[in-house]
Amino acid sequence: MKLYELFKKKVFDINPTLDRIKNALSELNNPEKSYQSIIITGTNGKGSVSNYLEALFRNYGKKTGLFTSPHLVEENERWKINGINIKQYILENYINQIKPLIEKYNLTYFEACTLIAFKYFQDEKIDIAILEVGLGGRWDSTNVVYPEVSVITNVSYDHTHLLGDTLEKIAYEKLGIARKDRPLIIGSDQKEIINQAYELGIKKIYHLKKDFDFSVKEEGLIDYWFKDITIKDIKTKMLGKRQANNISTAITAFLTYLKKENISINEEIIKKAIFDTTIPARMQILKQNPLIILDGGHNPDGIEKTLSEIKEIYPEKNIYVIFSAMKDKDWQKEIDIIKRYSKNIIFYQANMDRSLKIEDIKDKVYIAFEDLKDIDKFIKENNQDNNLFLFIGSLYTAGEVLKFYS
Repeated sequence: MKLYELFKKKVFDINPTLDRIKNALSELNNPEKSYQSIIITGTNGKGSVSNYLEALFRNYGKKTGLFTSPHLVEENERWKINGINIKQYILENYINQIKPLIEKYNLTYFEACTLIAFKYFQDEKIDIAILEVGLGGRWDSTNVVYPEVSVITNVSYDHTHLLGDTLEKIAYEKLGIARKDRPLIIGSDQKEIINQAYELGIKKIYHLKKDFDFSVKEEGLIDYWFKDITIKDIKTKMLGKRQANNISTAITAFLTYLKKENISINEEIIKKAIFDTTIPARMQILKQNPLIILDGGHNPDGIEKTLSEIKEIYPEKNIYVIFSAMKDKDWQKEIDIIKRYSKNIIFYQANMDRSLKIEDIKDKVYIAFEDLKDIDKFIKENNQDNNLFLFIGSLYTAGEVLKFYS
């Protein structure tokens, strides 16, 4: 049984609140209070930062719980202990256990996921939970914890119907995860976040460019500094300079935690943790011949960054963009961005209700398909040395693509 099957026909008319998740957790004796936690939000990069943080803590000998979303291929990817997905039969046990609470408090799907995470992590006696916010921050169900460190990667326009139509409003929602007496790490130098963070009275704020920074050398190695700490020649298996930003943000959060707990810094362990981390659907090379890359970018800022970096890494390549989108996204702006990098936009209509449909977009793209087999055939027919094929636009589609090419 999958958890999401319980929610297929469920209708929600719910105002934002933490009351539902708090009430459900109280019936489980508040498992989220039995271990330390770090919470991460941001428009882009929060999944990557969460994965790097988990690897850093695990390599330091901490037993970790990692809660992320959405899943790409299998639902049990959302819950990990020491980097290993929850087993299906264990997940089903938790689903049966919390089913009465779902009904009693009319929990959303994400709230139910969060409830399982907190209970599972307690039962496994973890040392620390790494929690990726699902949406926003202030009203996100993960935000019931009192984190040791809070992290905001950045803000850009996404989910504006829920979070607000200005960067200031979006930043305000995301700053809901910060605590006045706990450190806040900001992975950008955006004044929309920083100014409000100071206004909220947060005592320890560390943000990119002022308190920590990085540089990427020609061979792809990263030099990083934070206060009086410098770590040189950090290697990563991940493509793209933005991962250097995510890595630096994660290391800063980790070092802040180490200082808070009076734990000594081991540079070699930190470098090993970063190098060993791989994250699916983040500029992931699926095949070399033909060259197929998969990226989960699903908002204008994320798509722009990916295409810019692809062009920088492969300047001679002719980019074919295989685009998918959910109909509630700003897909027209995304198409305009893609057209600056590619004349060849192939649309893939994902197999889900929220997907943008072919009839909505067919006059704006080169060709459209409803089956990945047809797209794969198209790729093989156009396989030339100077061609590159990039899947982008939706994390939901990324899961389908991963499964297809696995």
